[in-house]
Amino acid sequence: MTLQTIVQDKDAFDPTDKTRFRKVAGHLAAGVAVITSIDGNGGKLGLTLTSVTSLSLDPPLFLACLADSSETLGGVLASGGFCINYLSSDQRAISDVFATKSPNKFAKVDHAIRPSGQIEITGALAVIECSLEQRIKAGDHSIILGRPLAMRGGDGDPLIHFRGGYREIGGPLTASP
Repeated sequence: MTLQTIVQDKDAFDPTDKTRFRKVAGHLAAGVAVITSIDGNGGKLGLTLTSVTSLSLDPPLFLACLADSSETLGGVLASGGFCINYLSSDQRAISDVFATKSPNKFAKVDHAIRPSGQIEITGALAVIECSLEQRIKAGDHSIILGRPLAMRGGDGDPLIHFRGGYREIGGPLTASP
């Protein structure tokens, strides 16, 4: 038998309260990635994101959500491509660099230029080079869909963001009885 009750939303808040919205959204643990791209003049662009995931196997697609005000989004649109660099648990400093608006982020981070001109973060846990498949406007952000052109993954643990801070993965959970 299941018990049903009527929920009293005494702790509910106005979803337009941006601070509280972010706090609730932060309850979802997410891997940390740096999205890199190039602008129309070959300038290097990049930013830290947690809103990145695989989308489809057939056809293979990834998605990332970038603020419409982001310079990196402009580069993705201008170049028609981008790289997703999933960071490992020992790359917190790289995440911090790309979370700023610093004009010369790449001077502080080892990286390589792929044959397409896109940028790979050296030592990233996984790298997915994508061509831009589609842009979907949603609120003050754009969802970019990328078709993988090349990808690789390594060993190690991912850098995780949860409730406003970085985390590492613990051990595996024990099996349910």
